[in-house]
Amino acid sequence: MKIKNLQKKKRAGFTLVEMVLVVTILGTLSGIGFMRFGNIQETSRKNADYVAAANLATATNLYITEHASNVEFSASEQGKIISISTLKDKEYINYEPKPQSVEGSFIIEVLNNGEIQVESNGKKFYPKPE
Repeated sequence: MKIKNLQKKKRAGFTLVEMVLVVTILGTLSGIGFMRFGNIQETSRKNADYVAAANLATATNLYITEHASNVEFSASEQGKIISISTLKDKEYINYEPKPQSVEGSFIIEVLNNGEIQVESNGKKFYPKPE
């Protein structure tokens, strides 16, 4: 008789220790998820800048090819700089892209060897560093 009464009194549910463990595990997993999400956002910003820089380099190449005799350059130490506003005014690009992963604006430089380099705030975006 006592055994039946004990079985009836026993309730189904979780103990306090089990609940604390579950909350701890969920907190740890969510913390890891937030850290990875932040890293994914930064990687996405960098990749967007690499794509924008590649588009600027392509537009610059077209501009130089079509206007070889009268390209508007500014002098620099390593080569010549082409203004993004010139590319926009000549309708090689629709808008002036802004870097998302760094402060500042893109700078397009045609090096003395003819290669095109796009950078912003000292970081090179085109050609993409390995």
